[in-house]
Amino acid sequence: MPQKLSSYLSRREDWQKSRSLAERLQTTLDVSEFFALFAAHLNTRIPIKQIRFESESLHHHVLIQEGPTATEHAVLVYADDQLLGQITYTFLQPLSFLQKLRLKKMHAHLVFPLRNLLAFQQMSQLASRDPLTQLYNRTIIKPQLAKLIKNADQRTHSVMMIDLDNFKHVNDREGHEVGDEILQEIANIIGEEIDHDHVAVRFGGDEFLLLLRETDLRSAHALFKRMQQRICEQSLISQYDIKLSAGSVRVHPYFSVEQVLTQVDENMYAAKRAGGACHIFDSH
Repeated sequence: MPQKLSSYLSRREDWQKSRSLAERLQTTLDVSEFFALFAAHLNTRIPIKQIRFESESLHHHVLIQEGPTATEHAVLVYADDQLLGQITYTFLQPLSFLQKLRLKKMHAHLVFPLRNLLAFQQMSQLASRDPLTQLYNRTIIKPQLAKLIKNADQRTHSVMMIDLDNFKHVNDREGHEVGDEILQEIANIIGEEIDHDHVAVRFGGDEFLLLLRETDLRSAHALFKRMQQRICEQSLISQYDIKLSAGSVRVHPYFSVEQVLTQVDENMYAAKRAGGACHIFDSH
């Protein structure tokens, strides 16, 4: 085959594959599936270890394979003049000039599906946020907890239910304005203490639910102690003698969502019956 024709066909094949990638990426608005599709497509062309995507609203990491790290390659991703975020690739060996060109072509077909994904995620987050505390509301519990259960045979996850001791007296004596301010402060403390891949939910009233990805019960207890200490040191909260009572469970693959919530709720109420200001956890 003549060299020019071979080169043309090769370029056309790359274009068709990239176009096919763009079409596949537009079939999903699930973050994990989106980046898994992109990572799988890329790895067939350039050997890669992992991909990290970071933006103001989304952080996601895909581990493709273990191995020694040779080089990282970071790219700012734009759609028109809008910065979507940064993708950082970890490759098993330095990229050749041709591989860099191929990666750049792939980005041309990634950006607009990625922009749609981010827009959808931002709208979903707004709809799933508690307006007072800006933590998530109950709408995200079932899908997020189902994901933890699905891979609980491979990873260790925990769930914690928190209730505020003595909070009802504040609302009764001081009014809901003070109560709301306290809830906001406690939500801020929770948000600052949990890891970036943990999920904090305002479960209702003065109850909070924490979905602690890749966290064992010992680490969950250490988290509880840090939050309790900070609450004791916060003047607005401590003047009303508000403390945390909590219960935690380890997530098992044979649990249903309802079983996890029932067990963690029972442990939390056991902490209340024990006098409050404590954390009860087990792995049953």
